[in-house]
Amino acid sequence: MMSRLSQLARLTVTPSAALIDTQVAIQATGLKANGPVTIRSVSQMETRHRKVKFEGHGHYIADDGGVVSVPQQMSLGGTYIGAESMGLFWSMQPTPDQKLGTRFFVKDVTNSVKVNLSLHNGHLDNKALQTAESEATATAERWYMGKNVERTRVHSGRLRGALFKPKGSGPFPGVIDMFGIGGLVEFRAAMLASHGLACFALPHSSYEDLPLTNEVIHLEYFKEAIDWLSDQPFVKPGGVSMVGTSRGAQYALATASHFPEKLRAVVVISGLHAHSLFPCALNGEHQPFVELLPTNIEPSLKFEGAKVVFAPHKEMYKVTGEHAAIFKLENARQCQFLFIAGEADDMYDSCFSAREAATRLSRHGCSNYQILSYPDAGHLIEVPYAPSASVFSLPGYGVIVNGGSTAGNAKAMEDSWRKTVRFLHIYGGR
Repeated sequence: MMSRLSQLARLTVTPSAALIDTQVAIQATGLKANGPVTIRSVSQMETRHRKVKFEGHGHYIADDGGVVSVPQQMSLGGTYIGAESMGLFWSMQPTPDQKLGTRFFVKDVTNSVKVNLSLHNGHLDNKALQTAESEATATAERWYMGKNVERTRVHSGRLRGALFKPKGSGPFPGVIDMFGIGGLVEFRAAMLASHGLACFALPHSSYEDLPLTNEVIHLEYFKEAIDWLSDQPFVKPGGVSMVGTSRGAQYALATASHFPEKLRAVVVISGLHAHSLFPCALNGEHQPFVELLPTNIEPSLKFEGAKVVFAPHKEMYKVTGEHAAIFKLENARQCQFLFIAGEADDMYDSCFSAREAATRLSRHGCSNYQILSYPDAGHLIEVPYAPSASVFSLPGYGVIVNGGSTAGNAKAMEDSWRKTVRFLHIYGGR
């Protein structure tokens, strides 16, 4: 049996409470000089569907003074390696008893996410950590919604969702935030508001009385959202921005194509350059779209029980030139576009789509775009320092592979998030 550490062993995290995109300093003191220790992270939370548990750990060697200071010292093993200040947070994965496809998906952003840290003697693996006694503990409170942010439910006409804004009259840059999945997703909107933006988390389907995920979406809905947000007295005049991931990115690009007047900036995360998968209508008429059939889907060789859905999306390689389904972004010449894509996206080639969208803009004499691509990142590029998903559930497909590596996704989130916030402040309103 391994001997206990000194009774003087302490574990601290500074600051103990902070926004989820804020780096913290973790330090263990009172250790045996040059002795091996494990620092473990565990978080239990309630998602939109059930309670889940995530955990991670790093292996360290104390210095001559009996101190481990993260990130000055390197993790030699565990769920991450290297000198990573936030590795204990972004490397957390669902515990083995969790359902395959479980994702770190916060249900209530008005409450903090608690990450419990514990210090253990020796280099322990995940199995041993389940029953190991801790030498010291600390808790980090991670917030998606800052103390200076207020949340308001939106139920205006056919618009549904939640508005997050800094307290006060502003004016603030206005942003509409959308995800690929149906339902109301609030965590990114809360974070954007925590950085000084008035952000409308806009569900497009499968929420309250909105259409179901597989039903026709009327593009006028997104124009109404722009008009509504632009008219708010706390929003900067001159137009608003949109942020969209996956299917949400398609709706943002469609809006820029058809209703560009009040749109000043669009952030496209893992988007496609043309209407696909789900039909849309404008003025009551169905719009051209590329129907991707769920064929040739292969089982993942890396994640048992998961699928790789890249093959059906190869049809998008044929959607070039003047194909009717391609978004006409040249209509939005006054709008700035930021395309964010993972080069290891296992859902579809989002880098190809970003390049195609940029090529079309260039062909029409436009230079109002930027592309950020990340070599070891997958489909889900979200808020930094939250655990990244290796696999996730997608209605109609089951559990699918995200792509990239845990570390690669973490780096992409960290870099793209900082640039996204800056982009929205620069171009969102005047």
